[in-house]
Formats: sequence, structure tokens, C-alpha cells
Amino acid sequence: MSPSLSKLLSIVREQGDFASSTQLRTEIKIKPDGSVVTGTDVAVEMALRASLPPLAPGSAFWGEELGWEAINGEGIWLVDPIDGTSNYASGNPLWGISVAFQDGQGLKLGCIVLPELGIELAAERGEGAFWNGEQLPRLEPAITAPHELVSVNDSALRLLEGKVTGKPRLCGAFVIDGSFTVRRWFKSLYGVNEKLYDVAATVLAAREIGIPATYCDGSNWNEADLLADIHIPKPWKIGFLND
Repeated sequence: MSPSLSKLLSIVREQGDFASSTQLRTEIKIKPDGSVVTGTDVAVEMALRASLPPLAPGSAFWGEELGWEAINGEGIWLVDPIDGTSNYASGNPLWGISVAFQDGQGLKLGCIVLPELGIELAAERGEGAFWNGEQLPRLEPAITAPHELVSVNDSALRLLEGKVTGKPRLCGAFVIDGSFTVRRWFKSLYGVNEKLYDVAATVLAAREIGIPATYCDGSNWNEADLLADIHIPKPWKIGFLND
């Protein structure tokens, strides 16, 4: 693991420890769209807004809670300070922090910390993906059997009209479903309507072990097309095309 990735992981780990310590006493609010936000979501994003840009001087920042900054030539940080906030607010352990960095060539660095599960997933373009510090092996394409588990959100399942291969499961936090897919506890992941900050770290880690991200219609999934405050427009997957 490179010094850059180790430093990023250390910063995110520190915020994971903070979030764990405040889980049962954080302020809980409801956003205008009906989703949950806590005081910890905001506090973690503020801390990351202070600590991440110095790792790539001049870089921009896009976080779920405090918004979008204009992209520049130095790259952009993509941050979900607490993914699975409804789980987090209820005391459920299925939540985590997701951070990625994207430059002009695409996703470069990413890490996910799942504090209550003791899991850390980190990746760097061209350097591999690491699960709790151990490098994950690259995979050969494989076919998902009907009995094997796959992650599918409700919206994607409706849009795909039964075209999902495998047994659907959903943990209620993309960081959980994504990490479990990279670890191959889920054989693939189907989604729709996420934003780039939700998925970036998972996509990079999956690529680094040979699992592509593609749209379900076979068209190319490109993170450069999603560098705006928009939702992923159509069903997509992290998994082998012959699933």
C-alpha cells in the first residue's frame, strides 16, 4: 500500500472512530426529501473537508451533506461521510464512510471504513485493492449461479424486471453492499440513482481486482460522465458481463 493510500486510510479511520463514539447520542434530523441526516454526518464531512484537500493541493470537494465544488484540474474528492445513515441513526452496525479521489484519468484513490464490522477496504489505481491491509487477488470472470447472493436495490430490481441473476439481498448501505461484493460475499451488485460519491470507492476497488462497472444495457460506465450533481441515470452493475 502506497504512502498516499495509507495516509488517506488513516484520515478516514480516525473519522470512523469518531462516528462510532457518537452514534448513540448524535442529533437526528429529516431532510426535505425525507431522508435522515445526523449531526455526525455533518461533523465528519466538515473534518474531511479540512483534512483531505491538502493531500492533493488545489483539489475540489464533493460531499453528500455540504455540497459540490466546481471541478478543477487538480482533481476532486468524493465523500459520503456516513453511508447508511438510517442504519447508523437506529444503532444498526451496517454503515460506513466512503472516500475517493478522482483526477483527469479517472478514479485514483479510494477507501471504505466500516467501523462496527472492523473492515477497511482501500484501493489505488494500478496498485490493487486491500482488505484490512491484505492485498486482494485479481479475479477471472465467473458466472453467477441462481443460488448465489447478489446486491440489488429496490429501484434497480423494478427496472430490471426479473433480469437479475442470483438471489437478491440488500443491506441498506452502499458501502456494505459494495464492500461485500468486492470481497465476493455478494457475486455482483446492481444499482440505479446513486451519485458518484456513493459508489466511487467501491468501483475503484472492484476494478483493481478485475471486476468491471457497466450499465446493464452493456454501455460504458464512465465516472467522468457522472462528475456533476446528478444521479446515475440507468441500471448498472459491478460484476462480470456474463453474470
